[in-house]
Amino acid sequence: MKVWDRHAKMDEMETLELGGHEFLCSAEQLPSGDFHAVVRYRASPSDDIRTLILDQQRLGSSAAALELAKDLARTWAREHGQLAQ
Repeated sequence: MKVWDRHAKMDEMETLELGGHEFLCSAEQLPSGDFHAVVRYRASPSDDIRTLILDQQRLGSSAAALELAKDLARTWAREHGQLAQ
């Protein structure tokens, strides 16, 4: 599911279900106008949303940052035994 929320400086966000976890991947705009990838997850059983990865790489588009966020979520899930290698 894609969500656009310009007021939160989050140009795009997509939810991924990986290995039983719900990851919220987003491209967040920095004051410079660049974007960076952010991965959050929904913690069970409280459903609190917590930041997992706040990538420091600056990207020129929200689309590139969103793709990086999804890749980071997949890598995290694989490294933590949530996905098959």
